[in-house]
This record gives sequence, structure tokens and C-alpha cells, in this order.
Amino acid sequence: MNVLILGGTRFVGVVLARRLIDSGARVTVLNRGVTGDAPAGCVAITGDRGAEDGLAGLGQSRFDAVVDMSAYFSDWTKRAVEALAGRVAHYVFISSGAVYRPSAEVPWPESTPFGPMPVWGQYGVEKVASEKMLWRAYSEGRFGVTCFRLPFILGPGNFADRESFAFGRLEARRPLLLPGGGRALNQFVYIDDVVEALLAVLERPDVAAGSAYNCAYGKAITNRGWVELCADVAGIEPWLVDIDETTLGVAMSSVDLTNIVFPYPDLHYILDGTKLTRELSVEMKTGNRRMLEEYYAWWQARPQPAPRQYAREAQALSALGLSAG
Repeated sequence: MNVLILGGTRFVGVVLARRLIDSGARVTVLNRGVTGDAPAGCVAITGDRGAEDGLAGLGQSRFDAVVDMSAYFSDWTKRAVEALAGRVAHYVFISSGAVYRPSAEVPWPESTPFGPMPVWGQYGVEKVASEKMLWRAYSEGRFGVTCFRLPFILGPGNFADRESFAFGRLEARRPLLLPGGGRALNQFVYIDDVVEALLAVLERPDVAAGSAYNCAYGKAITNRGWVELCADVAGIEPWLVDIDETTLGVAMSSVDLTNIVFPYPDLHYILDGTKLTRELSVEMKTGNRRMLEEYYAWWQARPQPAPRQYAREAQALSALGLSAG
């Protein structure tokens, strides 16, 4: 198998590339060269998808499949569709549950209408636009398309401030603020399970092409329960503070991951992942505790920087008369 990965130099992309290489696949990785090096054994190509000629380094190469892990903007997807049409058989797109129109009935199946979900702001808008573009290309016969709709991915190597947000504050004996008392249900998926699902889709394009799949562990957990589980894994008594973001003057209409109070929205977010198991016999089996245990062991074995600082969190702590240090 000859696979192109757009992105591929951190977290899920690195594990996927290594697994493909171990299986005997030829793997090409295209990225900006900013977040790290391509894994050993890959053909590494530098390209900035934000530039009109960002994929020029691929030349006229042809691929059995492309896994698009870095389409943060729909313009980037458009350039990839135009550049790869006729040169790739199967386009696998890493999307998000943020594409759905929120429904009071959970979990949300793949048939849930497009939104996007307002809380995710422009991120959701861009993912919806990218998916629509890819489904149009599929209907035109340009290539097969599979979209993965994911919740929050956890595991060793995570560059997003999720597990590290909680563990860093627990280790520093800092308060953890819980918008809405942490009652919202959120859902997670483990990095290795995501990679297993991607490998299954790449191996079975006859089944997966033309389909979207939710990819999530079946048991949701409240934001409060997730922090308490982090504390239990770390063996540290948590300092939890229930807050109302509006009362404290730190509410925002959409998520800004550069300025958070807590890593996950105060909003139920639960996907129905049964289609993936039914059609491809792949189950997201790693539970919430094990996800955190695996990350914590990895995290403790590395130098631990001070917890990242966020202006909204600092403002909320100040309003409560609590110290951020």
C-alpha cells in the first residue's frame, strides 16, 4: 500500500505512520516541518498547505490513499482535492463531532444533520465546509471518501493541553475550575484505538469509501468525573471549584483553545460509535481510566513544565480571590 499522510509529525500521525511502515506500506508525509520530523522510514516532503503551491513537492506521485490530518481550513482541503483528484484512490479525512447540529437526544449518529456546532466556532465551520467539499468530490467520482468524526483524543504524546491541564494543576496543588459544576458529559477516544480504526479503513476501502464514522469510546463521563479520575490516577486530592462563567465575566460564545478555563466545553458532546464496529469490526475499547493511566505514566517520565497559563482562567481565579500560582 502506498499512503500519503498530510500532517503526520505528531500524536496520531506519528503512530499511524509507524504502524503503516511496520506493515510494509510505503508512507509519504507532507508537512511544514514546524512541529517535528517525519518518522524514520517515511518519505518526507516539506509543504505549506496555506500556500497555493503547498502540495507541489508531491510532483505527480500517485497514492492508494491519503490520510488528511491537517486540514484546519477548508481552503487547504480544496487545494488537496484539486491536486490529488485522479492521483489517489481513497481520501480519508480526519473530521470532528463539531460538524453536527447539536441535538437534545444523545448519542449523535452519523446521520445527524450538519450544523456546525456553535460552541466550536470557526473550527466547526471549516470542518463542515471541508466535508461537504469531499462528499461532492466523491459524488463526482474523483476518489473514494471516508470521514472520521472524533471527540477528544487522549493518550501519550498529546500536544493539546487536556490531560496535562489537569495533571499539571493537580501536581502544583492548584485549583481546577469547573464551569457549570462539571456536570456536562463529554466523550473521549484513545490514540491507539483511533489508529486501529484508520488502519481498518485503509485496508477495507470497499466497505469504508462513501461512509462517515464516529470514532469514540462508548462511555461518556462528566467533566467533574474526568477530573476526579485524573486525581485518582495521580493519587492527589483535587481542589475543585464550581463556577459560573457568566457571573465571573469569563464566558465566551465559542471555544478558544488558546484561552480556556477548562479543557472541555460545558456542553454535552456524545457520539454514537456503533456503526464503526458494525461495518468494520473495530471497537474503541480503551476505557477512560486506562487512557489517563497511559498518559500519566508517559507524562511523569518527562520533564514537567509549569501548567500553561490562560488569561480567562487567571481572571476567574482573581474574581474568586484565588491564586493561580
